[in-house]
Amino acid sequence: MNIFNNQSGQGLIECLLALTLLVVITVSLSRLLVPAIDDHSNSLKLSRQVTWERLRNPEKTHLSGRYRLNSYFGRLIEPIDRLVPVNLERDNLRVTNQQEINTHHMVRLTDSWETKEQEGLVSRPSALVVNNALGHPIMRTVQNGIGFIFLAKELKADSLVFGHIDSNVVPDNALIER
Repeated sequence: MNIFNNQSGQGLIECLLALTLLVVITVSLSRLLVPAIDDHSNSLKLSRQVTWERLRNPEKTHLSGRYRLNSYFGRLIEPIDRLVPVNLERDNLRVTNQQEINTHHMVRLTDSWETKEQEGLVSRPSALVVNNALGHPIMRTVQNGIGFIFLAKELKADSLVFGHIDSNVVPDNALIER
């Protein structure tokens, strides 16, 4: 009994020839493929590092507002921003610069709604606090009068401060642009 007939022998030979050709092509291109893989891996590592570093490097990344959620969210934020001066930053997509890293274009949505200056630590939240309207000098005079008439020191403007925002609880390094 013959284990191999003519048809299975021909298939085996064709399979061996195809595998040999594949090995020859792979070995001959390995001088090109291995360095290219290394270059792309290093570029990918660099783009990840630049995108996720704690402080933004303006030479390697830039901020953009060009994404779909931002355009939809802007329709909601703009009327609120006109009524209440919160000034929410909408350019909060960190994008790698194509000149620095040309093969792997990466982005990172950052939380850029924090304030960048000390004054913003008080003005932003106070604009959103309803009791801020009660903190004007006229209301302070009314408070002091009520506190004096009813002999209740707790109602005076020194004790009961409306709309007070304490900015000292925020560390200084939180004001650095990220």
